[in-house]
Amino acid sequence: MSFNYQYSKKKHLSVWPWSDLISLCSRYHKLKKSSSVLEIGCGVGANIPFFLSKNINYHGIDISGEAIKIIKKNFKSKYVKCIVGNYVDNHYQNKKFDLIVDRGAITCGNKKKDINKILELASDNLKKGGLFVGIDWYSKKSFFYKNQKVKKSFVDPKNGPFSKIGGVYFCNYKDMKLFFQNFKIIHLHERNVKNFIDDNLSISSWCVVAKK
Repeated sequence: MSFNYQYSKKKHLSVWPWSDLISLCSRYHKLKKSSSVLEIGCGVGANIPFFLSKNINYHGIDISGEAIKIIKKNFKSKYVKCIVGNYVDNHYQNKKFDLIVDRGAITCGNKKKDINKILELASDNLKKGGLFVGIDWYSKKSFFYKNQKVKKSFVDPKNGPFSKIGGVYFCNYKDMKLFFQNFKIIHLHERNVKNFIDDNLSISSWCVVAKK
């Protein structure tokens, strides 16, 4: 199972820009009309309206053809260019971006070696001084992870909130430092959300801003 399956079933169709992404991008990057941004795992384009409001050239890549189909239907702008693909296949060999963003996509469906490869490519695709902004990299403090009998970083559960998306990599502070060892980390926080209805939805996640 994967997000392509989820999108085909009209699930995980997030359509509102993520507040943490707006906050961190606005705080740490001079978002100018001439800027270019790449979103890894753009989904159905929840964050596109934010970048369009700044007249920024937006590029997005997602492994789901269903998601990109929705984007092309909803955003008919010369400033929006999205493709179907897996970022690890190096689709942007000659491209340089001011900003690369990810909202919870990189740690979904990717194991440690793939995450390292993605960040290596992201560094190649960033201009000197460019920023990587990562939102909601799931933490090992999440109730779902702590409730697992076998504490492996990569979990592919058969049921629960993380099922049928291709697996999830859970990170601790050491993981985050190692993943971004070739960047300069300028912001890193861990957010804990307690759900009083369903413990499995008590989620902890990391947000990071790293400079090339």
